[in-house]
Amino acid sequence: MKEQQSSRSSKRIIRLILLMLILFLGLLILLLALQLTESALSVWHLLDQLSPKLLVFYAVGVFLFSLGLFFLSWRLLKSGKSAKQEDPRPRRIPLPEDREAFETALENADAKGVDVSQARQELLELDQRTKTTDRYVAFFGPVSAGKSALIRAITGDDTVQTDPRAGTTKAVEHYCYEDQGERLIFTDAPGILDSNEDRVQIAREEARRAHLVVYVCDAELTRDQHRELVELQAFERPLILALNKRDRYSDEDLAGIMQRLDSQLPGVQMVPVQAGGQEEVIKIDAQGNEKRVVRERPPQVESLLAEILDRIDHEPGSLDQQRDQSLLHLGAEKLHTATLEHRQQQGRKLVSDYTRKAMLGAMAAVSPGTDILIQGYLGMKMVGSLCELYEIRVRDVDVEQLVEQASQRVGKRMTLLLALAGNVLKAFPGLGTVTGGATHAVAYGLIFQSLGESVIKTLEQGESLEQTAVLDKFEETMSGNLEARAKHFARLTLEQLIKKD
Repeated sequence: MKEQQSSRSSKRIIRLILLMLILFLGLLILLLALQLTESALSVWHLLDQLSPKLLVFYAVGVFLFSLGLFFLSWRLLKSGKSAKQEDPRPRRIPLPEDREAFETALENADAKGVDVSQARQELLELDQRTKTTDRYVAFFGPVSAGKSALIRAITGDDTVQTDPRAGTTKAVEHYCYEDQGERLIFTDAPGILDSNEDRVQIAREEARRAHLVVYVCDAELTRDQHRELVELQAFERPLILALNKRDRYSDEDLAGIMQRLDSQLPGVQMVPVQAGGQEEVIKIDAQGNEKRVVRERPPQVESLLAEILDRIDHEPGSLDQQRDQSLLHLGAEKLHTATLEHRQQQGRKLVSDYTRKAMLGAMAAVSPGTDILIQGYLGMKMVGSLCELYEIRVRDVDVEQLVEQASQRVGKRMTLLLALAGNVLKAFPGLGTVTGGATHAVAYGLIFQSLGESVIKTLEQGESLEQTAVLDKFEETMSGNLEARAKHFARLTLEQLIKKD
């Protein structure tokens, strides 16, 4: 009972306190409102007494002050957002507008030491194909879908290899077909779902070089096949979907399949076909005896051939234009890949050279602190050289700030790095008693290699040098496989000491 009374009394006290706070705040708000009202009335009274010119001058001043305050707030908010630094934009593949632009890009890359042989091969392929009026039709599709059998059924060429086992075609093969002066080159490429990635790449490239693409499948599409068809549509050239082995389905089932595919792949022409081949049947003789025999299945490819010829006859000019543009883009992609590989090689060489210089600087330091000046200078030179290699414009102040922030992060773990370097050096005869320069050389080897690799990774992934991304990768690299890397730099240190002696 007493507990209930004390609880009630405490609640009353809390309510009284809350009531007093509410009354106090209410009075404070009322006084503030009255004060603001009085000030507003005073200002209004003064403005009413001003001349029109002074009134306009006062209004313009208030407007400019408000505009400046808004602009200052906007800049502060914008700088706050930029401090977070969004993820770097992915590096785009520079696609040439025309042949002249592509040739210029080839010459510039060749002058820099990039291997442009594969990219130049696409230009030679373009020249070869533009000299003729041949129309290239690429048969594309998964392994063992019946591409080779369809080509043999259309051309009547018995040299086309067909086999019930998957993956008969191992390389690109071309077969000629002529119809009323129209010369078609059918391309039989390896299956796109082949386990060999090189053969898959060959098939995709050949599809991009063709005027028209025929995708062969067994009526129903798997998820991978649907993805490949979507990619083929992006090539912006006529695409025909050949639904092979139509004899497996009734007309009603086949119509339902085509309706579903049409909703999934709008704009793609579908043609049911039968590549032929062999089938096993049961024959019953006059005595009623059953016998299993294998007979040839008649091919049904007339509708597919008619569709191919119709597309080529109605779009001759646009087909050539699309083919030419696709070959230039394919060559540009190969040039981009070769450029990336060249930059990776040169970037690793730059990092290795500056790392070695930093280690030599640490061993040659004449007094404590001078090695830090050497490393700061070398660090900025290394980052600047990598940016120049990747054709990224970075102001010197940005490079200096990046190296300074990296140095600050290193400072927190420098004691650990020096201890690790000292322990590793003890394992090498003749270095166990060496201190100072050798220890710092190993530590700076770890630091420079980590910083250089972090800059390269960031430049490969984006079109700008994002400091946050570099520093995050730097922290990650600095923490990985330290002991093995320290042993590597200890060996380099030993080699330099031997040369010095």
